[in-house]
Amino acid sequence: MKFILTMYICSAIAQQCSSGIIKPGQYNDWNDCLQKGYFEAKLILNEYTTEQINEYQLLTKFACIEQPGKDA
Repeated sequence: MKFILTMYICSAIAQQCSSGIIKPGQYNDWNDCLQKGYFEAKLILNEYTTEQINEYQLLTKFACIEQPGKDA
């Protein structure tokens, strides 16, 4: 199975998340997708200032979604 990575930026205060952003590419297994998700989460948070992160209590979420029939 192949996996795709979908990233979200969320506000704990508003209790809402952005629409998911599907990252380009597919991952051969769960581990590859998971590792990339944590890497991308750090990059996303680096786009915000400490003040913004604290004010809106920003956090990231991600999902590795299995793509049936995408072996190859």
